[in-house]
Amino acid sequence: MTAKTLKSTILSLMLALALVGCETMAPVVIVPDDNDDDQVAPQVDDGNDGVGIEDNDDDDDQNDNTPASNTWSQLTQPCGGTRTDAFWFDDRDNGYIGCGTNGSGMGLFVTTDGGVTWNEELNFQEVRVNDIFRAADGKLYATGTDTAGGFEVFEIDESGAQRQLVGLYSGSNNAFTAVSQGENIAVTDDGQMFVDSLTGTQTAYRDAGETNFMELDTFLSGAQPSEQMSRVIAFNNRFWGVGSVINMPGTVYYPTGNNTDKYEMNKIELQPSTMDGELHDIYLWSETSGIVCGFDQSLRFPLIYTLSGDPSDINSWTKINLADSGITYQGGAWKMSVIGDVVVLVGQTFPNNKGFVVFSADRGQTWNDISPVFGDGSFAANLMTNVKFFSDATILVCAESGEMWRYNP
Repeated sequence: MTAKTLKSTILSLMLALALVGCETMAPVVIVPDDNDDDQVAPQVDDGNDGVGIEDNDDDDDQNDNTPASNTWSQLTQPCGGTRTDAFWFDDRDNGYIGCGTNGSGMGLFVTTDGGVTWNEELNFQEVRVNDIFRAADGKLYATGTDTAGGFEVFEIDESGAQRQLVGLYSGSNNAFTAVSQGENIAVTDDGQMFVDSLTGTQTAYRDAGETNFMELDTFLSGAQPSEQMSRVIAFNNRFWGVGSVINMPGTVYYPTGNNTDKYEMNKIELQPSTMDGELHDIYLWSETSGIVCGFDQSLRFPLIYTLSGDPSDINSWTKINLADSGITYQGGAWKMSVIGDVVVLVGQTFPNNKGFVVFSADRGQTWNDISPVFGDGSFAANLMTNVKFFSDATILVCAESGEMWRYNP
């Protein structure tokens, strides 16, 4: 057994052991940055050389559903361009991808074999799908733009032979408040909905039991000017988010008290005021325990903070440096997928925009690099923007230009 094979086996065992007794939790999910000037070359620690790629003599074997263990297999997914933001799986086999964030992306695609093959939904050929999410009510919700019907938020009706779009929200004629292209949707257990805009600071909210969305002048407390979000999630019937503007510190938005509007949030900047960053994903274990990730635009390293305590207190937030775990290449983080204490995070390296995968078995305190690499240790994948982690330790990752990668435990 080679050293790399031994390392891969150990990593798989760590993942499996970390999952014992855990229940699958919804992933939270991110977007790339084109501001790549003056990037520094990544440095890969020899002790963190990733995981090798399955060696297939026949190209068709790439789609074999029983690949060698402790390896990465390269598959394909139907969304080209840089980003694939709409990525949802109900279980290990059944999942959805929506194309929409990229300029030419349209369509909804479904897999029943864990991402080996994808089937197009014919009724969504003129729909840009930016986010897709199954809520506690069992319904599948999505955001984007229905170019034929004009809807920015919609439900996906799965009752018939062909899935259908059911429009929920169309932007008003007010350019200052209308969500012109839905980016993310969050749905609380009691039925509230919150959607943010892909291209601006606009947001919209629908209370439980209502049929119409209210376009918000601002979602921030104290009538502060609205800011651009990159991700919004629901937790305990309230909303949390993170910000994506690159000329300000990485920002977290958290719920205000119960006496305010239920959608209203406060904000906290995690970086010093002199630093620039983008936060693209957030996951919560509780209202006082969580993790956020993104890009440190000042230092060009992944921006990761963990929460332990009151989110309004800067001392409750701890910056996590991957270098402390021996992972020293530069880059930024796009998305996470979490089960129990195990966090799988994907992103891109600087300056060559390759894809990396790291995981933590202790809620982000320490990390292991399991990026797909060639035999010489160089990165094999294009930049990675979305990930789904399953309870059998399988990992599916969406990458640039229609790549998909599967980690085989």
